[in-house]
Amino acid sequence: MKKNNNQGFMLAETLIVSVFVAGVLIFLYIQFLKLNTSYDEPYIYNTVENLYALEDIKKYIQLEETVLEYIDTNIEALKYIDITDCSLFTNVDYCTNLFKLEGIKDIFITTNSVPKTYIKGYSEEFQTFINKINFKGNEKYRIVASFENFTFATIRFGE
Repeated sequence: MKKNNNQGFMLAETLIVSVFVAGVLIFLYIQFLKLNTSYDEPYIYNTVENLYALEDIKKYIQLEETVLEYIDTNIEALKYIDITDCSLFTNVDYCTNLFKLEGIKDIFITTNSVPKTYIKGYSEEFQTFINKINFKGNEKYRIVASFENFTFATIRFGE
């Protein structure tokens, strides 16, 4: 006759165990989600091929003194300079072919002091990458690029 009183205890025990298991599963899901996100980023952001491509672009920009002068005089007022259309370069055909060969879709130059909120007008994925960039360092400028294969990269240059 005393066994009829155990039903309330069994219900409470089941409820406590269910809440504990649900809590553990939620914790594991959150941890897995963070791990999965950090696993995917190295395949999208600053890949080795993209960094080499931006090194080539950096060398080309440093050869063009008129572009460097334009950047020096206008970067503070403009906050960033979009060079995707190659209009600043003396040899537009070479610049266009270089960007096409490297697979560059969008590219701009900015400084480390520009707030990320000033850089607008790009795709949502590119804006996400821009927001993840650490704009700190001793270099004057930063080249940021979006590539045709939906990857993104950035490098610093200048003294």
